[in-house]
Amino acid sequence: MSDEQDILRALDLPEEAIPLFLAHAARFCIDHGGRRHYGELLALLARYQAAAAQDQ
Repeated sequence: MSDEQDILRALDLPEEAIPLFLAHAARFCIDHGGRRHYGELLALLARYQAAAAQDQ
């Protein structure tokens, strides 16, 4: 099990809600400044979105 998967489980969300939560957070970042303001956070979210996709 990877660190990303451990952290995703620590969110204490139903497994099917995790991708939705991450997508919502990414959409917020994109809508409020995009990569210029949230580049590092968007990269982190993408990493966790990939980990969540592996779990499914």
